[in-house]
Formats: sequence, C-alpha cells, structure tokens
Amino acid sequence: YVVGHNLIKAHAEVWHLYNETYRAKQGGLISITINSDWAEPRNPHNQEDVEAARRFLQFFLGWFAHPIFKNGDYNEVMKRRIRERSLAQGLSKSRLPEFTESEKQRIKGTYDYFGLNHYTTVLTYNLNYPKGVISYDSDRGTATVTDRSWLNSGSIWLKVTPFGFRKILRWIKEEYNNPPIYVTENGVSERGAFQFNDTWRMHYYRTYINEALKAIALDGVNLRGYTAWTLMDNFEWAVGYQEKFGLYHVNFSDPALPRRPKASAKYYSQIINCNGFPDP
Repeated sequence: YVVGHNLIKAHAEVWHLYNETYRAKQGGLISITINSDWAEPRNPHNQEDVEAARRFLQFFLGWFAHPIFKNGDYNEVMKRRIRERSLAQGLSKSRLPEFTESEKQRIKGTYDYFGLNHYTTVLTYNLNYPKGVISYDSDRGTATVTDRSWLNSGSIWLKVTPFGFRKILRWIKEEYNNPPIYVTENGVSERGAFQFNDTWRMHYYRTYINEALKAIALDGVNLRGYTAWTLMDNFEWAVGYQEKFGLYHVNFSDPALPRRPKASAKYYSQIINCNGFPDP
C-alpha cells in the first residue's frame, strides 16, 4: 500500500509536469495504464458472491483508478476494509496510507485517457481470513476460481473469457464517467512444443476484439485504440521463456534469435489491413 501510494503521487507529478511544460509544444497525451481482470460472482444469486466480485474489482482496478479518475482518494470499500482489519490487528491506524487534501486535489483528474491491460476473468466468492493474517488478499476478503469449461492457455492464470472484456470496458465507462480508453495489452500465451499454426491465438484475438466491438457499438464505450500483446516471444517475468505470447516465434536457443511469424501474425495483420474482420 505504501508503494502504491507513492506510485499514485509520482504519477500525478509527472502528469502535471507534462501538462505545464511540454503539452503546448508537443500536443501529446499522457496517462496511466492499469492491469485488471474482470470478476464475476461465483453464484450470481448469492449476495455475498456479488459483493465479493465488487470488492475484487475495487481492490484491483479501483485501487489506482479511483484516486486518478474520480476524486483523488481511495474508494470507500478499500478504506473501510483495510481500516477495520488494521484496528482489529491492534494497530492504531489503517495500513492504507491517507492522502492530504492538497494531495487529493493534485491527483484528481491526472489523466488524458484510461490505459487498460486485460487478459482474463475470474469467479469470486467471499472468504473471511483470520484477523491476524496481514495481507492484500485477507484485506480484500475474496477467493477466486475458474469455470472448468473455459479454454486454457500457456499461463495458469489466463483462461480464455472474451465476455469479460466487454464487461470491464463497460464498467470503466460507467464507473469513471466514460473516459477515452486505450487497450494497451491483450493477448494469450502458449507453452510446450512449439506450433506455428496457433489457432487458439487467432480464436482469442477474434473473440476478444469482437467483444471490444460490441462495447463500442452496443454499449457506447469510448474505446480509441487496441494493442495486441505481443509482437514477439519475450522474457515473461518469473516464468522466463516458458510462456510465449508472441505473434512471432523467437528461437532463444539460437544466438541469432531468428524470428518467424506464426499463423496469428497473418490473421492479425489482416484485421489491421481490413480495419475489421477479414471478409473472404
């Protein structure tokens, strides 16, 4: 929470620096990208699960979006939950730092668009942790599962759930007063024996981009741009080279690092060339 607190304040300073010093000359846009899954209640008829899904989103996307896109401060769900658990743990104040009034004014509205990284959806339900457990998960008080019918990927956390893409775009529109949105990452991984005919990736892009189209055409979401993750296989955080998201295959065992397009590269280039889905 301390790191996130300083990150939000630093973001605001950079936005103001650009706004006051460089914008008039360069005419650029500056903002923040927030990564978030979409959350559905495990049982939509159970009020506890419905509230758990709301908490999941407010602790994930809302942690950073609420101060910047709303009122300069954290959302009430986070403030109340973390304060209550902190006091129950014998602390004199919340583990979530507080912004001063001047900091709230400095942070509020420091965006030109909403940058979103999105990949997948989870099913959430309420989970009450013992009061002595001090963690982000215990503060949030939710647990997640996935539906066994959802398609897998090369990453254990990434299930193919295109419906959640439209829902999170619509939620951002409704929650944050319809900001312009740029999707800055969206894609799917594979692992194991390499195949150039990556039909699952073509399926992922087709279905997710179609949900983005629904968000624009049916829900009135102000979606300005979409970026696939990623151009070529790369070093993926803690899993290194095991999980590959690229449209281009990179042979990391060859010192020359040769790159070859997968079938999805051609498919995605057709979408770009057609400015829509390829019509045979």
